Amino acid sequence: MKFIQQTILSFTALLLSGCATPNEKTNSGDPLAAALNSKEQAAITQIETLGGRVLFIAKDAKEYSVTIIKDTFGKTNGFAAADAKLLGALDNAVEISLQHPDADDAWVTSLKGLNGLTKLHLEKTKVTDLALDTVGGLSSLEYLNLYGTAVTDAGLDKLKNLKHLKSLYLWQTKVTEAKAKAFQAAMAKAGNNDLSINLGVGKDLRSVNTLARLAKARAASETSAREAAAKAAKVEAERIAAIKTPMFDKDILPIIQKRCTECHGKEKQKGKLRLDSYAELMKGADGEPVFVAGKPGESEIHARILLPDSDDDRMPPKGNRISDEIAGLIKRWIEQGAKQK
Repeated sequence: MKFIQQTILSFTALLLSGCATPNEKTNSGDPLAAALNSKEQAAITQIETLGGRVLFIAKDAKEYSVTIIKDTFGKTNGFAAADAKLLGALDNAVEISLQHPDADDAWVTSLKGLNGLTKLHLEKTKVTDLALDTVGGLSSLEYLNLYGTAVTDAGLDKLKNLKHLKSLYLWQTKVTEAKAKAFQAAMAKAGNNDLSINLGVGKDLRSVNTLARLAKARAASETSAREAAAKAAKVEAERIAAIKTPMFDKDILPIIQKRCTECHGKEKQKGKLRLDSYAELMKGADGEPVFVAGKPGESEIHARILLPDSDDDRMPPKGNRISDEIAGLIKRWIEQGAKQK
């Protein structure tokens, strides 16, 4: 008998638990349901029924993104102009994308008061400057895409109060480049230095802060490059200074190939002088020797590399002059008899 009583009590408890109303179940099991008011919940349900997509940005978050599309497969009645009023109930929406060919100024008017909205996609819609009366009041907006719409220079000024706007897409609109630049400058003057404007491929008006960061990065890169070059030059100078018995093939020819053969090589022989091999160097310039072994002071080739930059006869005639270390190496080579190897 006791077993039967316990069974009856358990069955009764199970029946009672199943009698909870749908709202009671939702509110106790879904924290998002409690975060969203009934009007907002109803709007989301209706939008999804009409083929729209609602995606919460994270687990247990009450913020969400909404995409309105046209049902091209006829599975639902589809989102229509009369349904645009549903958008006004989306208090916790942070992103709305109107990917519907019928979306126009009236649809955007429904967004008035959605001050939590940070991203708004209106690309390829029928919106005009009139829609920007509403958009200009969405105080939290950071991203606005107007690609392919009919907005003009006049409409752009309606966005001047969007203090947090960072990305504005105006490609294939009626906004001119001059107006876009003036608007960006005015926004920067008002304190918004983060606004970047896209006018098409290769036409990005980068923000003041972006340009400043790029300039800083460029300066740092140039400084790093100079320091690296200076370090490499020091290492090279020390290497050259360590060559006590220089030879033409091993030590002098690599320098000539790098600095001299453009004017005195196989393709071109300025002053009838060719230096790209020991044999050619020994021929001199038009039969006249350019150095005297053992006597750098009487060697023309050594004298030319020591001339001041202002002298037209300096070798090489353009670019950075031969360093003191290289000049010293050539001098040592001549002093020691100008040996080939």
